[in-house]
Amino acid sequence: MIFDLDGTLHHTEKALVPAIQMAMEDLGYQPAAPASINALYGEPLEVFCRKLLKCSDEVCQQFRNGIRRYQKITLPQKGKLYPGTAEMLSDLAEMGFNLAVCSNAGLSYIELVTGSLGIADMFSLFEGRDGTASKTRRVESIMSSTRSSFTVMVGDRYHDIEAAAANSIPSIGCLYGYGKPSEMQNADYTASYPAEIPDIIRTLSK
Repeated sequence: MIFDLDGTLHHTEKALVPAIQMAMEDLGYQPAAPASINALYGEPLEVFCRKLLKCSDEVCQQFRNGIRRYQKITLPQKGKLYPGTAEMLSDLAEMGFNLAVCSNAGLSYIELVTGSLGIADMFSLFEGRDGTASKTRRVESIMSSTRSSFTVMVGDRYHDIEAAAANSIPSIGCLYGYGKPSEMQNADYTASYPAEIPDIIRTLSK
């Protein structure tokens, strides 16, 4: 089971909206509205820079550093999983599945989020975007390293559905996340909340 992180497991806006807004204020920008920030989850941080600040590379790096600094404070204080997420992961582990995270965020962020929210130990593998490889290539790498005979991708953005299709594995689109409904149109299955995912997997793995 390969999971996206933001909008799939992590109710991202709870901790990231204030972190991003404070990082913008530090640089003299008017903080973006929560809806504008929420629409970008799942994208790499450079996309946040381009969409929210339209700034130089130097200012973008300062912005990214500010987000990282503030999220170390806001995640332990305000970070939340979607309701039922921990139980869903536990159910899948009891069914015998290895769990992995593949995110467009960096590895340090994945470790911070999962550690702050108490789910790090449930996963056997984290794959972040610390290089230039696409999510499709990173999902392929996970599949190659684990040599699993059955793999499913779970996510809330178009990158997740495209990565599953390119690797010929089933996808579950999370309707409760941050993707537009149109992004989930090509998902093999959809879930309106995390507790639905184990039942979908039981159907798929029969």
